[in-house]
Amino acid sequence: MSEVEKQESQKTVVAFITGLLIGGLLVWVFSATPEEKNLPTENNTEKKEEVTKTEEKSEVVAEKKVEVVEVIGTGSITALDQKAGKTVTLGALTLPTKNGWVVVRDFMDGIPANILGAARYSTEEGLMPTTVELMRDTTAGGTYQVSFFTSQGDAGFSISEDRMIEGVATTFKAN
Repeated sequence: MSEVEKQESQKTVVAFITGLLIGGLLVWVFSATPEEKNLPTENNTEKKEEVTKTEEKSEVVAEKKVEVVEVIGTGSITALDQKAGKTVTLGALTLPTKNGWVVVRDFMDGIPANILGAARYSTEEGLMPTTVELMRDTTAGGTYQVSFFTSQGDAGFSISEDRMIEGVATTFKAN
């Protein structure tokens, strides 16, 4: 191999390694996920603030995380025994939060089970459900639970994000 060919081979190897390093650095920089910010969306919320400090290149950066916690008051719900079907008629409601969901579930052996339907409520928007449409009919002789769930601010019910409000529930039988 001549001297010129050796130099060209070395330049090619150096350029390749440099490209790999730059490419890896760019992938690392652009694949970092931005931190989600929870902004308060309601008047009836309390803010919990947590300040964490991290060091970057010997300068201290303070990050402020805001967690929205909705105040849960006392609530109540009634549902009388009713005819089996695809709709559940609700009785009197006292809402425990400004926004949330009224949820109907199967109730087996004293344990809430499958969610059959949910109706959204919002005091701010004037939404007060009187019925809950179900995904499937209730069956005669079956027991069902009606309870409140929180709302994470969107217009869709999500079992993974919206949580049951403990201590505020009732049951009814379908006949």
